[in-house]
Amino acid sequence: MPKVLLCDDDFMNRKVASKILRKEGFVVIEATNGQEALELLSAHTVDLILMDLMMPLMNGYDAIRHIKANLRLAGIPLIIISALSDTDAVKEGMRLGADAYLSKPYNIDAFRLCIADTVHGGSSHA
Repeated sequence: MPKVLLCDDDFMNRKVASKILRKEGFVVIEATNGQEALELLSAHTVDLILMDLMMPLMNGYDAIRHIKANLRLAGIPLIIISALSDTDAVKEGMRLGADAYLSKPYNIDAFRLCIADTVHGGSSHA
């Protein structure tokens, strides 16, 4: 089964996303901030990363910078999931190397389509 790292500091957001991901056939590991995500990535191999931007300790932007600078991790598809939906946030996330950007609260169908598209080689923006 494919494995996804879900990084979001909000418990309810993680709960909803985890439920959807499990229904889509993923094993889900969860982090509450970028620092925890990097620690989990050093111990686990994942097929997809879902990253929130605004989190304590290490935000998503900094975590993405670390991930994309690491040769072992740089090729893992990464989708930003954030309540920040302004153009600058989207541009910065994509500039850092995200494959897609989903604004929260997200439409469940758009969430599923974006994940499927990203995991299977495309990129999507919903």
